[in-house]
Amino acid sequence: MYRTIRVVFILFGISWGIRAQAKTVADPDDALNSLASIGDSLNAPDHHPVHILYVPGIGQVSAGGSALLRNSICTRLRLCAASDWKNAGVEFADKGEFSPDVQPPTLEYLGAPVWRNEQEWQAAAPFVVHWVVHLRNHPSPLVLDEINWWPLMLSIKCRHLVAPEAKLAGPSRDLLAVCSQPAGQSLNGSGRSYPWLSADEAQKLGAIPPHAVLLNRTLKQSLIDWELADVLMAVGQMSGILRDGVRQLMAKSAAFDPFAAASPAANAASEKYDWRSQLNSDKTLDQEFVGVGHSLGSYLLFNALSVEDFSDAAASQSDQVRLTAERDAVRYIFERTTLVYCLANQFAMLEVTNLENPPQNAGGFTSRGLAPPPAISTASAANLRSLVNRWQDLQTGFQTAIHAENQGERRKVQLVAFSDPSDVLTWRVPRIGNVGVVNIYVQDAPHWFWLFEAPGAAHSDYAENKAVLRVMFANARPVATH
Repeated sequence: MYRTIRVVFILFGISWGIRAQAKTVADPDDALNSLASIGDSLNAPDHHPVHILYVPGIGQVSAGGSALLRNSICTRLRLCAASDWKNAGVEFADKGEFSPDVQPPTLEYLGAPVWRNEQEWQAAAPFVVHWVVHLRNHPSPLVLDEINWWPLMLSIKCRHLVAPEAKLAGPSRDLLAVCSQPAGQSLNGSGRSYPWLSADEAQKLGAIPPHAVLLNRTLKQSLIDWELADVLMAVGQMSGILRDGVRQLMAKSAAFDPFAAASPAANAASEKYDWRSQLNSDKTLDQEFVGVGHSLGSYLLFNALSVEDFSDAAASQSDQVRLTAERDAVRYIFERTTLVYCLANQFAMLEVTNLENPPQNAGGFTSRGLAPPPAISTASAANLRSLVNRWQDLQTGFQTAIHAENQGERRKVQLVAFSDPSDVLTWRVPRIGNVGVVNIYVQDAPHWFWLFEAPGAAHSDYAENKAVLRVMFANARPVATH
């Protein structure tokens, strides 16, 4: 009896200790009091729509990457009921190289085509899902545009990583199931599926006995094969295709009209708002955008700002018109974006793949009599510093135009980076040019007496961390900045 009671008290003490260490860090300097929030934007007197451009991170297996954020806004902040969010339609990238019946890009993996035919290429098209809600005590409509870029990665991951891994470390039946879904479009219109592996092939691979021990096998299959592969492809030859797909979806988000979303007709609000007529307007703020990127999503969000030369003689006139329109849509959005939240980020790590060439005679390194270094080819994606500075220039120009007579009303760009120090896939964001970056440290999961924090929760649970949500939507700031 006494032994049982003692065990119960020990277990209770362990549980209490874990819960006690699950608190967020305090903010002794009130460093966040000057930050604006999504809540401030939703309380604008003219009730203009506010869009959250949500770009999910690595390792997606289906649509719904924004579900945790949407549900947490309702359940953690009690600003709505989960059922208040309305799916207002899905739109696919469908122009240029994503047009129906267009041959897929001629990318190959070790000599094998990434996409074998038009059907596979259409199944890989990225898409945006529009969600609309009216939050309690906030008069403006809130739109969450979920930018699903990850279908572009499935062919390579399923055929060239998941399938061979079954023969080496052992099968991942969950990933094999994802890779062998029947071709079609989901009933709620939130995406397409395709059998990148046939059902017969997946069954045979799933029957292979594992060779690696369980924990090591699981870590390699989930973190390396399924998640890290997204990062490597995003900074490689896939970068331009991803950028074009994300731009098309951003253009569709700019043209989405939440006031038409109440119609029962499918996609009633799609392509209904004339953002082009507002592009050069200096009269008012007609819509507002907030970037929310999780993990790799933050990189992909800024990657859309890269500027290419669209005057290539090989490009058709219609392609040049389309690419110019997409560039204008990105300009329109970032002019009206003052807040970007990064829920974990890989900027520091990814930028080592995109080093800058300083201007000649800029000082710093001096030759020791060696021959000049050879010319270095330009990377396919612009570096982060130039992208963030371009965002600031666009936003500053727009704010100056609409508040020409009152400098005090001009809002400044704010890049807020949330990081759990125990998250193995996040890094600090340094100051970028003249853009001030606020790094906020949070704790997403309980600590086991400072020995362990669940890696999955540390990386994935930012969107349900109440401290994070309060910074994004309210004035409470129970976190620490550094």
